Parts: sequence; C-alpha cells; structure tokens
Amino acid sequence: MVDESVKGRRQYDATGRRERAAASRRAVLAAAHRLLLIDGYAATTVPDVAAAAGVSAEFVYKNIGRKAALLGAVLDVALAGDDAPLAMAERESIAALRALTDPAEVLAGYLVVMVGVQVRVAPLLLLAARSADPDAGALVVKADTERLAGMTGLARHLHGLGGLRPGLDVDTAVDLLWAYTAPSLYDLLVLRRGWSPSAYREHVRAALTAALLG
Repeated sequence: MVDESVKGRRQYDATGRRERAAASRRAVLAAAHRLLLIDGYAATTVPDVAAAAGVSAEFVYKNIGRKAALLGAVLDVALAGDDAPLAMAERESIAALRALTDPAEVLAGYLVVMVGVQVRVAPLLLLAARSADPDAGALVVKADTERLAGMTGLARHLHGLGGLRPGLDVDTAVDLLWAYTAPSLYDLLVLRRGWSPSAYREHVRAALTAALLG
C-alpha cells in the first residue's frame, strides 16, 4: 500500500541552486578578470577575488580552483567572449569562414575574429607569461599550442583553395600565421605603441596577404 504522504511529496528541484551557483561563478570570473588587469597576477589573491565577487574563498577553491586555475577560467571566457560551453571551432563566426572560397576573404575574415580575440585575451596571456608561476606559464604554452592548431587548420584551408603562393609549403604558411597572430606582436604595436586594433589588423592582413597569397 502506497503511503499517501510520500506519494504527495514533490521531487527536490535543484535548478535554482544550480542557477545561483552559475551566477556566482560568473561574478567570480568577472571580478578575477578585473583584478588581474588592475593589480597584476602576483598581487591578485583568491580571497581578494572572492571578496570582490561577494562569495567565500572556499566557493572559489571548490568550484574553480587556485589562482592559476582561476586565470585559466578567465582566459576561457575571454577567448570565446562568453561562458557558453561551445568550442571556438564550433562558433558561428569560425564556421562561416569555412564556407568561404576566396582565399583573401578567408584570411581577412579570420583576422577580424582573431583581433577581437586578441583584444580580450592578449593582456591576460601577457600577465601569465611574465609570471614566475609555472602553472600560469603552462596556460601560455596551452594557448600557443591551441593557436598553432588553429593556424594549421587555416593554412590547410588556404592551401585547399589553391590560395598559397607558388613555392610556399603549408608548414611555412603555418609558421607565418602563428608568428603574426602572437600576443607579443599585439603587445608591441597596440599596447606599447598605441596602434588601434583596426590598424593592427590591417597591418597583419597586408603582411600575411603578401607573405601567403602573393
């Protein structure tokens, strides 16, 4: 016989709790992003980030991790531009480029996306690169490796379209793309010399067009 009191109970709905946790996580990442850029990597602490986000340090450690993990999570959001669980390669902006058939349009379109990413990501990667923390340094290596994979895909796309200039092999094209899209070049021209992102993008487009497409 079914106990009516049990039968009438509602199932526990954890949706509200998950939404609050997700909102708290977003607040933590926003606070970390802000403090990292203002105070630098060494001076930013997990308790400071937690206080700025209105959560406990325990919440940060439990849901994200220590400082390098926090920087990594901030970088992930900055790379994509949001916290949606969608890889960069699957984003509409990149998928649209794969449908193009004009090599010059492919290159120019990619650089629009790339500079948008650089504006958000380069300052954070430069902080990590200048840090003495090996875990932060590992984030730079990871970013470089992922960018190399992306440039390999782009070079192969250009090659498949017959766009690479005569005598230029795919491996060299990959190296040139990887070098010209490095955060260090963005640092030199935009952050140090004051170029606008659009002027930087046009310079890289012109240089890569001449180097790759002839």
